[in-house]
Amino acid sequence: MLRVLPTRRGLALLAVAVTGVAMSVTFGARSLDAVVLPAFVALVAAGVQLFLLDPPRAERTPPPPATPGSTGTVGLSFRTDTPVTAVVRDHLPSGVDGDAEATVLVGGDPVEYAVTYRERGEHALGPAAVSARDVLGLARRTFVTEDRDAVLVYPRVFYPSTAVSERLRGLAAPDEGAERGAFDHLREYARGDSLRDVHWKSSAKREDLVVQEFADDDDQRTVTMVADAAPGRADAMAEAAATVGYALLDEGVAVSLTTPAGQLLLTPGDTDRLLAHLARVGDGDVGVEADVAVRADEDTVTVRVDGTVRPFDPGRRRPVGGDATARTDDGTRAAVPSPSRSPEVRA
Repeated sequence: MLRVLPTRRGLALLAVAVTGVAMSVTFGARSLDAVVLPAFVALVAAGVQLFLLDPPRAERTPPPPATPGSTGTVGLSFRTDTPVTAVVRDHLPSGVDGDAEATVLVGGDPVEYAVTYRERGEHALGPAAVSARDVLGLARRTFVTEDRDAVLVYPRVFYPSTAVSERLRGLAAPDEGAERGAFDHLREYARGDSLRDVHWKSSAKREDLVVQEFADDDDQRTVTMVADAAPGRADAMAEAAATVGYALLDEGVAVSLTTPAGQLLLTPGDTDRLLAHLARVGDGDVGVEADVAVRADEDTVTVRVDGTVRPFDPGRRRPVGGDATARTDDGTRAAVPSPSRSPEVRA
């Protein structure tokens, strides 16, 4: 429904016009001509200007995913055939904080505002409300855009405790005594190759080292992992699973992860996929066996690695994703400039 409402300035002008009408009763029609007619013309012109405005179309640039405590910048621009000054208010969900209001020229340069990530999950930004004003600031008309965009807040990631880290490292390490596949070919030595694979006889005939490749060397080791949680404990489960899964991927192994949200096969370098999955997962039981099991009960969080259960006792925070502005260990965080504000007269 089209609604053009007067601002406080418009109400003041209307009061002056009413006073002029009252004065005309006492002092004659000239008071009506001198005060009421210009005020009436100004108010009608304001209404016509706002009536002819086209609804603006918003385009939002959401910030990158990051963990709670981080900050990001939202970009907001509007397309319209009739640029107009307006107060813009972007709706923010409960999991994200920020000052998402500014006076801008809609149809002009984009506006930016800072947000702070508070809660794990996928949160919708928008819609944006645009309160447009006429050139004299006498009336306003509010548009609500249709657009919404999501910002993803990852679970926090930590370095695992020494006990859990050693267990994970042992699980990820290849079995030195395992039988290897058939010899395939020789190739030049590359940094990181094991010295046990060097073919010394062939290397003696060349200036460079050469190593043996076996038929199964390209078969990447996969560690199975499950994560489940009691009701209301999804956040704790997600943080523990993110910490353990990140550590396993860092060890260079593939991870087959099963959570109440489904199954995911991850390879080294897939840390963003890991965190995006755990950002959206809820509580629930998986009920399958795996090499690594993360469990968040009502009071405790445990990690079971190859049958040995350890409490989840994380170390310091690990910076991930867009955490360049995350809080540091001493509680401070990098400053993010606030969007410039123009003086405004509140409606």
